[in-house]
Amino acid sequence: MAVSSGHVLARDLVTGLLNGTTIGTWEEVQALVQTLDGEYTYFEPLWQQAAEHTTPAPQPPGQGTTSRIEELITTFSNILATTSRPTTPRRPLPTPIQAATTWPGR
Repeated sequence: MAVSSGHVLARDLVTGLLNGTTIGTWEEVQALVQTLDGEYTYFEPLWQQAAEHTTPAPQPPGQGTTSRIEELITTFSNILATTSRPTTPRRPLPTPIQAATTWPGR
């Protein structure tokens, strides 16, 4: 999942989201749903409802997600600025095969 999401989602985050042990931010949930080729607009009201009823657990100073992200950005800033992220191709929508399509009245 981490590779399929372009390394936007960490393995522990995906596990927590799928197991229901973490709510995550809407951006994380949206990235997971899109990686699974789902329709994220269906899940947004559900996520909002779950987020309203959940209070975030306090994190010790310096051990939150933000500090880890800042650390990674600082470490890889020169690489991130010079290379473009590879995009994963989306699956095309299925189209009916005309020879196999039967039309009523023909």
